[in-house]
Amino acid sequence: MKKKSPLSAFLSLLLLSTLLVTFLAVPAHAALSWNVEIVDANANGIGNGYWRIAVDSNDNPHITYDGAYNVQTGQRTGYASWNGSGWSTQERPNSFICDFALDANGKPHIIYETGGALFYASWTGKEWETQTVTSNHNLVYASLALDSSGNPHAAYAYGEGLKYASWTGSSWNIQTVDPSPEIHYNKISLALDSNDTPYIMYFNQSTYKDEVRTYSLVRVRLAVLKDSGWSIEPVLDSYNLSDCWNMVLDSNGYPRFLCTLPQPPTHLSTLLYASWNGVAWNTQTVVSDTSLDSMGFLALDSHDNPSVAYIDSDVEVTYANWTGTDWGIQNAGAVPYAKGPCYLALDSKGIPHISFRGYTKGQAHGLFNATSFYATATESTGPTQPPSPTSPPSPALPLLIVSAAVIIGAIIITVYFKKRKR
Repeated sequence: MKKKSPLSAFLSLLLLSTLLVTFLAVPAHAALSWNVEIVDANANGIGNGYWRIAVDSNDNPHITYDGAYNVQTGQRTGYASWNGSGWSTQERPNSFICDFALDANGKPHIIYETGGALFYASWTGKEWETQTVTSNHNLVYASLALDSSGNPHAAYAYGEGLKYASWTGSSWNIQTVDPSPEIHYNKISLALDSNDTPYIMYFNQSTYKDEVRTYSLVRVRLAVLKDSGWSIEPVLDSYNLSDCWNMVLDSNGYPRFLCTLPQPPTHLSTLLYASWNGVAWNTQTVVSDTSLDSMGFLALDSHDNPSVAYIDSDVEVTYANWTGTDWGIQNAGAVPYAKGPCYLALDSKGIPHISFRGYTKGQAHGLFNATSFYATATESTGPTQPPSPTSPPSPALPLLIVSAAVIIGAIIITVYFKKRKR
């Protein structure tokens, strides 16, 4: 048998090391370990309520939620923040929180409704400072966003079209974005890009009847404020679409959102993820044949990879994340009678944080005693990304293997050529 030369052996060793590095670099997507805990055991609210969650710069979660109705104080709402060892909670009487956001300092800003009027409040560290955005309207929902200076912006609809309100520093400037009276009041999502340009996703719904059945046409629209005014662009027109929910902007300022398609004659649905790539809209099926309790919620990690939280009436709270090739779907914790909507936020490590509510089963009156729940995972499942050009390289096992192979090869070749010279 012909023996390999030391040079050939070295090249084989280097090739083997390279292949080993390649296999070691493939990310693994193991099932997450979830922790579920109670935030507030007395959190009954009106209807489905809004239980929004956000994560601050220290990766601590903050949650706003509906509280129990009190005859004397009216609708109680709660705000909870994690202090490192437990939940710090406070109550706001006679208000119904629609949305909230955290500023760069981790202080909460909320938009809420009382008596049909819309209010904005910000936490100073000691108290809530409140402003009236608009009054004398039958409002039940608004979407809130903060610009790069921490100023609030809101989008809402109340039967006289879609409105956009922005704080100028001394007053609220309110504009009519779309005068259509058919805009769905609680399917509005506002986001600001890196230039503080507002994007509003919304839809209106029209009903048509023939001799056989009733048709519902859903028109999803995206409104963008440009120099010449509001530009309204069609996104989807569908007789099959049943729901649309939160829009987020990726690092390029491209919008992404979720929508659902019913699967008649069953009560099952398909959850879709839609994204704009700069040229066209693309859609992916997150999950099909599922019993959605309510619309899911979308979040993007630092690499623009999407994650979704939703409540399936069969498996309860569910988490789905894009692995790079498909959607990994996991049960995020067993909670009796979990109800939607649920909300999702990703921290700086890509770890998911989910807020939702559950109920205690009553003997005579069905479901009652709503509880505010929080679920989080112990590690991230996002696909491994190459380091950015500004990120310093970090030593790792694959790098050590290649380095060892090069050093051993150099020694072999040196010894080989020394023996040939003798």
